[in-house]
Amino acid sequence: MRLLGRLLILTALLVLVLPVSEAWPEDYTPLWQFRADAAAAGEYITLNDLGNLPPDLAQKYGQALIWSAPPPGQLFTLTREFLQYRLTQMGLAEVLKGGELPPAIQVRQTGIILKSDDITAAFRSYIQNQNPWPASDLNIQIYPQEEPILLPDNKYTLEVLPPKGSDRPMGEVTLEMAVLREGRALKRFKVYGKVTLEQEVICASRPLSPQSVIKPGDVRLCRRDVTNLTQRDLFTKEKQVLGQMLAKGLGPQEILTNRHLSHTPLIKRGEEVTVVLDQNGLVITTRGVTREDGYLGRHVRVRNTKSKKEFQAEVVDARTVKVIL
Repeated sequence: MRLLGRLLILTALLVLVLPVSEAWPEDYTPLWQFRADAAAAGEYITLNDLGNLPPDLAQKYGQALIWSAPPPGQLFTLTREFLQYRLTQMGLAEVLKGGELPPAIQVRQTGIILKSDDITAAFRSYIQNQNPWPASDLNIQIYPQEEPILLPDNKYTLEVLPPKGSDRPMGEVTLEMAVLREGRALKRFKVYGKVTLEQEVICASRPLSPQSVIKPGDVRLCRRDVTNLTQRDLFTKEKQVLGQMLAKGLGPQEILTNRHLSHTPLIKRGEEVTVVLDQNGLVITTRGVTREDGYLGRHVRVRNTKSKKEFQAEVVDARTVKVIL
């Protein structure tokens, strides 16, 4: 009797620890079955991926996330024991009552990875459309995504979501993008990059000291990164700076900006000056009064004190202007 009692207890324990499917009678026919080989499209394995559930269960539990999907080209093995534990943990033990679990399910990834070329093209297009400069002046660097972006298939469009309250995207740039399918967002993610502006600007061709006047040969055009400089401070033609006085010195190849120039007038408006008239080597001097502030090497309006006529003359020094006839 004692031996019989032990056998009955052992039998009861075996029934409890056996998987649900193995505890069914031999003549039991499952209402539906899990697949031995399954496919997942996207980042997660759903219950619908693992078996052909009856319509009521598919609607109720089909989108339940069982586990992360494998990377494209790889397989994940979900054992019977794991699935029993996972479904019970999720409160889906009901699903096990009508289906038969195989010893293991091999799951492969059928989705696709969002092409980096598509991300790059969308990033570049947005940056170029938001900036007034030609594409040739923009240097756009896009940092690689930390993780691949999985999609169910290639039936999608990629859209950049405009940043809120931002100016022209320059420097370190972060853009949020959305993967759309039939107008519905499947996924959102961020793309990081760096945008710099390179232009042909006036640079010093040799060392230039403060208080010197810029002459031909002192400057030249060179291509430089001007991302952190304002356009109003830059010069793109030599004639814009020739004859101007420097307030600050420049080293060779250094960009010449408006801040390097002296903005103190050499002659103030209303001052009397000597006017030198040069006609084919014949020099005549007269007197005049400036009608505006005058800067070295630049033209200023002058009125002849006798004839009262106005004309343009080049500022030579603090007391002299010159007119070449």
